[in-house]
Amino acid sequence: MKRNVSFLLALLMLLFVLAACGESGTDAGGTTARPDGTAQPAETDPEDTVDETGDIYAKLPRAEYGGADFPLLQYEESTAATATVCVEDWTGEAVNDAIYQRTINVSDRLGVNITFEKTTSTAQLNDIMIPSIAAGDDHYQAFWQHSTNVAAKYLVQGYLLTMNDISAFDFSAPWWNRNAMDSIRLNDRIYMAFGDINCYLFDFQSIIICSKPYVEDRGVTDLYDLVREGKWTIDAFLAMVEEASEDLNGNGRYGEAADQIGFAGYKTATELAFTHAADAELFSRGEDGVVRYDGVSEKYFDVISRYDEVLGDKGCAEHNEDYMGRFRDGLTVFASCSVGQLSTMRETEFDYLVLPFPKYDEEQESYVSFISNQIQPTVIPVTVDDTDRAGVVLENLCAESYRLVRECYFEKLVNYKYVRDRESIDVLRMLYASDARFEIGHIYGWGSDWGGIENMIADALTGKADTFVSSMEKREQSIVHAIAATMDAISG
Repeated sequence: MKRNVSFLLALLMLLFVLAACGESGTDAGGTTARPDGTAQPAETDPEDTVDETGDIYAKLPRAEYGGADFPLLQYEESTAATATVCVEDWTGEAVNDAIYQRTINVSDRLGVNITFEKTTSTAQLNDIMIPSIAAGDDHYQAFWQHSTNVAAKYLVQGYLLTMNDISAFDFSAPWWNRNAMDSIRLNDRIYMAFGDINCYLFDFQSIIICSKPYVEDRGVTDLYDLVREGKWTIDAFLAMVEEASEDLNGNGRYGEAADQIGFAGYKTATELAFTHAADAELFSRGEDGVVRYDGVSEKYFDVISRYDEVLGDKGCAEHNEDYMGRFRDGLTVFASCSVGQLSTMRETEFDYLVLPFPKYDEEQESYVSFISNQIQPTVIPVTVDDTDRAGVVLENLCAESYRLVRECYFEKLVNYKYVRDRESIDVLRMLYASDARFEIGHIYGWGSDWGGIENMIADALTGKADTFVSSMEKREQSIVHAIAATMDAISG
């Protein structure tokens, strides 16, 4: 009787959540709806995840755990992000309630008591998890922590399970982002997973925003057309940045507080996207999965030099100050930010465009999305005893998030709170389906010899390109040794 009542309540709340998310959503056949209601195929290879009936959820692992507890832990992200793994109750807000309903559905389906705890900081989470793991405590079944913290405090200490050794996980399924995982994979092992279980993966992808009044007032070519036609390139972007700078106070000097500049951003965060978007890398991965430092290629140097010539000019660009405030005040034409930071634009009186970071040239096949290191991966502590159960529950949570939460995120947060035009939605959907990447030195190098790479890249993009090659050559041996030390630490 209790199970029937619970099922009916859950069904009623599910109908409420689906209604709150509008007519769009993901059906059992794996299709999603565009904002205009037309069908859009799910972002997956059907042969990998669909059974003969076309049901992408048919192969989800099932079990009955008799009401066993399944505690999860996450720290509370304090930046401009809106989605989370952990919610405590119904609030009437669509994404929150979709996440809550997701947890109810999985709990009922598997007979498991999923509970969430949050900390107020990364340090507080470390104070809980590190002693717990060191003591061999099988309490928390998974946790979410800042990616650099995960790498420095847990991975190299041997505190995390290899997730691709757990058979319940299907990382080819559309609810996981395998590109993101592979971009920071150090060998053939996956220690950090990214997927729809945590919408932060969306919020921390990097974009460029552009003042729509500026574009319209000057009759600039439709930038969305440039994006669609594959012509949104480094040259096209930088030409507009240079042209946008204006001496508004008329004193003959450019780049002062009262002047209009072409670009603003944060150097060691979203601006790292410029090299990735041009498909230029410092590292590669051999057949054995080991990361290798390749040095500065001609293409890489060409990319940073071209950006440096414009973004290193204080009359054209500004970095690390109140870059979002400058944009909101109408004094910057372009700004780089994360998707989550668009939540700070809600009261902005003028409209803005949402664009990908530029391609290297028109020959480059596609745009590349960059994810900043603030994202929290899903990780499993090595102390978890029932690894099969951990895999089954987390796989189901991620799949149910794909089914219930993803479209709510787009419809309510992106469509109505973040952006104001259909083209922006199309750009974001394109980026979420793209070859999403991290800066690997940004993730694993925190506090180590190869951690300084992120600062060197950022400096080279904004004024120091001429010394970049020599500086990297001087540090090459220490970088190689740092990578080897990291590989050794996880080889056991």
